[in-house]
Amino acid sequence: MKVFLRNTQTGWYYQEPSKWTPAQEEALDLALVARAVERIFETHLENVEILLCYDDPRYDLILPVPPWPSLDSSGRRRPSGESLAGEKGKSADQENKGHRL
Repeated sequence: MKVFLRNTQTGWYYQEPSKWTPAQEEALDLALVARAVERIFETHLENVEILLCYDDPRYDLILPVPPWPSLDSSGRRRPSGESLAGEKGKSADQENKGHRL
C-alpha cells in the first residue's frame, strides 16, 4: 500500500513543503497513515485528503481530512459545540436544561 496526500482543490499530490505534482508517481509515498497525519499537522496543510493506493486500483481509498478546528479571538482552539460570544449567549446544552423527557 502507498499513502499519498492530495490537494482536494487541484488534485495535485504532495512532494514536500510548498511542492506539489500532478503525477502520482512523482509524489511522496508516506507509507503509513500516521505519517500522513503527522505531515498534515507539521506543515499545516489544508484542503487535503489522504489517498491509500493498492496494487489493484479498485481497492484504493480516500480518507477525507476535516478542516482545522475553529480558533477563538485569542488564537486558542474552541471546543466543538461551544458557542461564540454574542451568539444567543447559551450553548444548545444550556438551552435544553430542565427539558428532559
